[in-house]
Amino acid sequence: MWAIYKKEIGSFYRSMMGYLYTAFFLLIAGVFFTAFNLQGGVAEFGYVLGNTMVVLLVVIPVLTMRTLGGEQRQKTDQLLFTAPVKISSIVLGKFFAVLTVFAIPLLALTLCPLVLSRYGTIPLAQSYSCFLAFLFMGATCISIGIFVSSFTENQIAAAVVTFTLLLLSYLINGIGGIIKGNVIGSAIYPYIGWLSLFQRYYDFVDGLFDVGHLVYYTGVTVLFLFFTVQSVEKRFCKNFVYTAVMCVLVTVIVVLANAIAGKVPTQYTQFDTSASRLYSLSEQTKNMVGNLNEQVELYLIAPQGKEDEKLTRLLEKYESTGSNIKVEYVDPILSPTFVQNYTSDKVSDNSIIAVGTERYKVIRNSDLYPSNYDYNTGKVTNGFDGEGQITSAIHFVTSDKLSKIYVVTGHGETELSEQFGSALEKEGVEQASLNLMTISAVPEDAGCLLFHVPVSDITKEEEEVLTSYLENGGRMILITGISAAEMPNLSEVMSGYGLAAVQGLVVEGDANRSIPSYPNFLLPEIKSSTITDPFIASDGLLLLPNAHAITILLDVRSTVETSILLTTSSNSWLKTGTSNLNYKAGDAAGPFAVGVAVEESAGNGETRVAWFSSSSLLTDDIDQMVSGNNTNLVLNSIGWMTEQEDSTTIRPKSTESTTLRLTFGQAMQWTLLFVAVIPLVVLAVGIVVCVRRRCQK
Repeated sequence: MWAIYKKEIGSFYRSMMGYLYTAFFLLIAGVFFTAFNLQGGVAEFGYVLGNTMVVLLVVIPVLTMRTLGGEQRQKTDQLLFTAPVKISSIVLGKFFAVLTVFAIPLLALTLCPLVLSRYGTIPLAQSYSCFLAFLFMGATCISIGIFVSSFTENQIAAAVVTFTLLLLSYLINGIGGIIKGNVIGSAIYPYIGWLSLFQRYYDFVDGLFDVGHLVYYTGVTVLFLFFTVQSVEKRFCKNFVYTAVMCVLVTVIVVLANAIAGKVPTQYTQFDTSASRLYSLSEQTKNMVGNLNEQVELYLIAPQGKEDEKLTRLLEKYESTGSNIKVEYVDPILSPTFVQNYTSDKVSDNSIIAVGTERYKVIRNSDLYPSNYDYNTGKVTNGFDGEGQITSAIHFVTSDKLSKIYVVTGHGETELSEQFGSALEKEGVEQASLNLMTISAVPEDAGCLLFHVPVSDITKEEEEVLTSYLENGGRMILITGISAAEMPNLSEVMSGYGLAAVQGLVVEGDANRSIPSYPNFLLPEIKSSTITDPFIASDGLLLLPNAHAITILLDVRSTVETSILLTTSSNSWLKTGTSNLNYKAGDAAGPFAVGVAVEESAGNGETRVAWFSSSSLLTDDIDQMVSGNNTNLVLNSIGWMTEQEDSTTIRPKSTESTTLRLTFGQAMQWTLLFVAVIPLVVLAVGIVVCVRRRCQK
């Protein structure tokens, strides 16, 4: 085999064939590299190889058309195949030679992701897995081309037939979508995917490394190489029955191998290489799903053949993680009344219904793919909140007791945003309004109370209701802002737990603890606690604009335990007038607490209070500047209040590609190298080699 391999490699590079192919492939890839990565700023390199896929339809037939057909045309096949070398070794030698020629430009292109890594964060695992998948896919195409070449000495005919077969495989998914409308098409549609060589590659581009796809490529490659050996041997052996039986046997083995690979749990065959970990489940989800004590059914509502692949893969992860998770696919066309069992509203395709023993929840597709508007750039970014929504739905339908918060009204409180309301709903937290003036006691089903930026004081009667509630193990979240109004009654309640507001604007002198040019937009230091530990673990930021200070009083009961959650640096100061934020003599010096939590054992439980001193804490644009962490802070506080800390929200994952930042000069520099210099150098080397070879003759 080695002798055949060296002979074939030499035949490619003693002529211009190998150099032309290498230069042509590098030129096309270089053009796409420029368009997508250098000028478009896309971080993933897999798109470049994906777009050069069309080139394979042309170059593979050209590379393989002469492998065996050329031997017949030159009448050297009898000599070759009667030599003391196995026919299988000859076929493998030719196959690996063509594969080497195919792989050489890919080897040069492996430098591209490293080049891009100089200008941004590159998902290298995702990019290089695409190289591996592309190589396997190319090997499969080469094996088909060699098989076709074994039938005819006409190289043009071999190239045309190979091109036709590859083109059919390239278009097969589109053809399947057209024919599935009739009875026959619907019957064969599920099996059409077996004929698609190229669609599997895009899973690697999307960040899913699927071993099953590599098994498929390997199986098809082995199958066609075996067919090639049998095709050659039948010229010397007339036992057609033996050949047919062996071909059927190997085909069955390959099909069974792929079927077995498809049955292996996805946690052993699929690996997430995407930058935002789209196809991975967090430890929180794994723990929740793995510890379920009741069965949860997840129904994906989508017409057959139009299931969202991101959702199907994610649902497979859930099903393989927990034995009590059952996934079913429901075609709304075949089962038009199924959705009506759970909701009278219209449910769009690729929505999910989670059904537990006592409850169910409908997850709409629009919730699975939220869009965010960046107020700084004006750009709309799309996310994938599959894990967050599904895990929250599972938690909702299996919880023994659902959390409920009462939002206190009647004091000019700022209305909670729709975005925050959606976050509460996602967490399975029910909210209701509560006016303390109309009640004598806080409802018993209250998980906690939420005061959201009151602008006037509570009354004495409300103070009594609130004090009684807290003294009996009540829970409360207080969000306040700078206010000129006196609030002695609310202050009396808070002083009972050793806390007091200091009116004035906190200004940060440490540039690392505020937004550039806005020293009053605080990025506070986060102290360790049940509420804040997730941000410390992920290096997350919190943003508190125009905050006032919270003072911890010394004259308080010894049973009260106070924890500072958020604090400014020692370089901060407090301004009582905002006309000039610069430090002046007499300004109170930091550090200042801007987030505090209090605990105290009570007769009927444990009192818990959390206080944050920024009226803009939950404003949508401020929250989005820190990727929703402000919302998560309050949700974590609610989880702490209701003793359901495990329900801490799972944020949506971005489906947007990381944007690279190259100057025009940098982009042109690399464009010239990959589009012009490298292809021209390859051609020049080829010309020199061929001219010298002719001169030696």
